[in-house]
Amino acid sequence: MALLATSDELVEELQTSDVLVLSVPIYNFSVPATLKAYIDLVDRAGVTFRYGENGPVGLLKDRKTYVVVTSGGIPLGSDFDDVSGYVRQVLAFLGITDVEFVAADQLARDPEAAVMTARQQIGESLEQVAVAV
Repeated sequence: MALLATSDELVEELQTSDVLVLSVPIYNFSVPATLKAYIDLVDRAGVTFRYGENGPVGLLKDRKTYVVVTSGGIPLGSDFDDVSGYVRQVLAFLGITDVEFVAADQLARDPEAAVMTARQQIGESLEQVAVAV
């Protein structure tokens, strides 16, 4: 069906990827509407998840996933961070559990420090990948 063409294309991208990188800004304590729309297009019963005897089962093979979270003032992992838990839950629902978060947070307070911290985290992740290969 033509109505599912975009969804089919996005699902195929997920199914064939080895590594995922998501950039997720925190907008008004939540994810942007565009990310929510993307999630709605790729969460498909019988395609990316199924219902088993004990509840939903993700059908996407697990693959390393990096989630870069940006914010103006909310620290990643703080009591005000409703984004990282939501993103982790959505990915796990699809079967993706090898998730690493990179914080580029509090950009309005100290942008240079936030970017430096994010770059450091990315560098450490790349070093781990190089050692594993």
